Amino acid sequence: MTRFVLRSTIRYVQAQGDYARLFTATGSHLVRVPLSTLEERWTDAGFVRIHRSTLVSLAHVAEVRQSQGRVSLVLAPDGTELQVARRHTRDVRERILARGPRP
Repeated sequence: MTRFVLRSTIRYVQAQGDYARLFTATGSHLVRVPLSTLEERWTDAGFVRIHRSTLVSLAHVAEVRQSQGRVSLVLAPDGTELQVARRHTRDVRERILARGPRP
């Protein structure tokens, strides 16, 4: 069965082998597209890599937490917390700052 999922509803994406799992507020969907391809196509739409296996939509980030030198992102509306890998921390911070304050 084919389902259409609006990119704006996707909160984060995780790699699963050669596939990617899209997570929305209502569930998840497996697609036959590598995470690296989604990253290339979706960077301009506000997605940022936070781990070698995870992309996050900055539009869904409600809070940035820092504890003991580690950064994590809290997503709205359910408070899902995702760790940012150390090698991606600088890029994530720059992208969030460039986005500016949320209304």
